[in-house]
Amino acid sequence: MRMIRLSVLLLSVSIVACSQPPATGIASARPARLRIGFQAIPNAELIAKQLGWQEQTLGVPIEWRQFENGRDVNTAIAAGSLDLGLVGSSGGATGLAQGLPYSVIAIHDVIGESEALAVRPAIHGVADLRGKKLAAPFGATTHYSLLQLLEANRIEAKDVTLIDLAPSDILAAWIRGDIDGAYVWQPTLQRLYDAGATRLTSSADMAQRGVATFDIAVASRELTTKYPDVVVAYLRNLSRAVTLYRDDQPKALDALAKELGVSVAQARMQATGLIWLTAEEQLAPAYFGQPGQPGALADALKKTADFLVAQHVIRAAPELATFQRGADATFLQRAGNASR
Repeated sequence: MRMIRLSVLLLSVSIVACSQPPATGIASARPARLRIGFQAIPNAELIAKQLGWQEQTLGVPIEWRQFENGRDVNTAIAAGSLDLGLVGSSGGATGLAQGLPYSVIAIHDVIGESEALAVRPAIHGVADLRGKKLAAPFGATTHYSLLQLLEANRIEAKDVTLIDLAPSDILAAWIRGDIDGAYVWQPTLQRLYDAGATRLTSSADMAQRGVATFDIAVASRELTTKYPDVVVAYLRNLSRAVTLYRDDQPKALDALAKELGVSVAQARMQATGLIWLTAEEQLAPAYFGQPGQPGALADALKKTADFLVAQHVIRAAPELATFQRGADATFLQRAGNASR
């Protein structure tokens, strides 16, 4: 849920379909189990999960654990109870800044219209937010985008009331009249619209202003060190799901709809609010770059961390080199090469 210049082209990137054969199993060392933290976000992870690709190709029991935000994923990895997880870019920047034992291994999606600030109809512009109660899951990409929006419009923290709410609690708070707006993602966002909220701005708008956000995959250092082939196979399945979404959208959307518990039409609406990238596309300079040649992702994470320090969300941000090491393109490169 930035003062990031990942590139304004993030939301207008030309997507080139990448043909991939089905992922195959791995024969090297494997862990006794794999604990994957996912979120109800309509991206490739949920397609691979619904179709059982990770279980089929990794050859290990998988414990799927659902989280509501990246902050809780960070806590789980810090506690050693999770191997892989999805966090927003602000959560990833925070994790690397705080020295959590993980690496950023992929971009799940670049966020567009799927995250937005939904407000009461009487709020017509950003200036109208003064004196209002606004909710967001603190530490998430939406919290970061909201803070950036307020700063860009010279609205200080004292001018609004910011409330930390999980997505599952936001709708109830809206219905009770406890909040005037919320910056949140799908499917909660659509539920707010259905309950009378209007869209004030979205993460697509913020990206056009140089404040891009994205969901990323993180892997514990123990997993990347001991079982690199498992990480590569996991990423191949994500890339395969992106290709399925482009080449056979009805099948992909059916899987998403089943996983999210929504109609196919709703799954389509939610999925189109994100930009999906294959493993090879993520190796472009606008994203990870190549091993030894860091791309814009590391800079984006560094700028995010610096902003969060200025907002007193985290205490300190390390040098750029820390984020360059933390965004490890090695596994994506191998996953992309394996598809050729």
